[in-house]
Amino acid sequence: MKRYPFTHAALVFSSLWLISCDRQKQLLNEKERLEAEYKQATEEIQSIEQKILALGSQVTNATVNMQRQTAAAEQIATFLQSEVSSLEGKVKALESASKEYSAKVDSYKSKYLR
Repeated sequence: MKRYPFTHAALVFSSLWLISCDRQKQLLNEKERLEAEYKQATEEIQSIEQKILALGSQVTNATVNMQRQTAAAEQIATFLQSEVSSLEGKVKALESASKEYSAKVDSYKSKYLR
């Protein structure tokens, strides 16, 4: 009967050992899967960071281009505004001359065309 408890203990120990071996394999498999996911996530993050950096340089270039175009448009607008002001001055001068000469023309018509 002394062998029976020893055999029983050996069976229990071997069962626990087999279970622990299976558990160890499961844990190793899980570790490998997690490492693969970590590697994939790291690569995706690096890819996204590169895209963000690329967009940053594109935004910077676009901003510089827009600033240049805005400056050029402002120069053109200033030039056109000065031209408009100049033409408005000429129109006012012509209107005042027209009023002045209108009276003279009317006087001339009444004097010589009757």
